[in-house]
Amino acid sequence: VVKHTMTFLPYEKPKHMLGIGTVEDIFDYVEYGADTFDCVLPTRLARQGYVFFKGAVENKFRYPITKTMYKNDSSPLEEGCQCYVCQNYSRAYIYHLYKAKELLFNTLVTYHNLWFFARLMEKIRDSIDAGSFLKLKKEWIG
Repeated sequence: VVKHTMTFLPYEKPKHMLGIGTVEDIFDYVEYGADTFDCVLPTRLARQGYVFFKGAVENKFRYPITKTMYKNDSSPLEEGCQCYVCQNYSRAYIYHLYKAKELLFNTLVTYHNLWFFARLMEKIRDSIDAGSFLKLKKEWIG
């Protein structure tokens, strides 16, 4: 429906999408012509303990940091991530905050997730400018 509707909207006007927040949907809707997105998914899932990362489509690009397997994991939430959280805290510490019911848990995972989506959109913008959007989409989605 959105793909069809986009054909009726003026090309030069911005198209804002509400409630579109998965990695797969963002790539699809950008391809349809969407410009901006507004969704609670990164923050809501952060409060539930889900960390976004560049991973496989099967896991929806997220994993639950609340699993016991992260109890002693000294790696960052996402390898190679340059966000403040990944540069300063380990998965084990984030897991500890969750188990201790510390509110800082929500803040740190939310910060990382928002950073993840900001960088994703930056990559998408750069790929559009370079004429390689479909290549980037294939790299992420397959």
